[in-house]
Amino acid sequence: MRYHIDTDFLIFALSVAGPERKRMMQLAESDAELQMSAVAWYEFSRGPRTPEQLSIARSFFFDDGIIPFSEELAAIAGDVFRSIGSPRRRAADVAIGVTAAAMGATLLTRNAKDFAGIPHLRLD
Repeated sequence: MRYHIDTDFLIFALSVAGPERKRMMQLAESDAELQMSAVAWYEFSRGPRTPEQLSIARSFFFDDGIIPFSEELAAIAGDVFRSIGSPRRRAADVAIGVTAAAMGATLLTRNAKDFAGIPHLRLD
């Protein structure tokens, strides 16, 4: 199974001994494929994060686990953004959700409402 990790989920998984950390560790120890949109990785890495925090976070993803936000994904995200009438504050969330949907991944997030209306997106 393929999972995309949203920024907020990763922050909580790495900083709080709660359900996000437990779930992340379960997935890391399973056959699950963990990925993250480059947009979400940008949100996470802009910090404030220490080099150690970035290294630990990056270790959950294979070399190709940070998925680029391509021209094709940007066009799809633009269409979705306009079709669901999103406010500008949801622009990054739409890009993250479209990337997860395009990869056939389930998005792990703490803010499901931020991804409402994105076609074909599975949330957990």
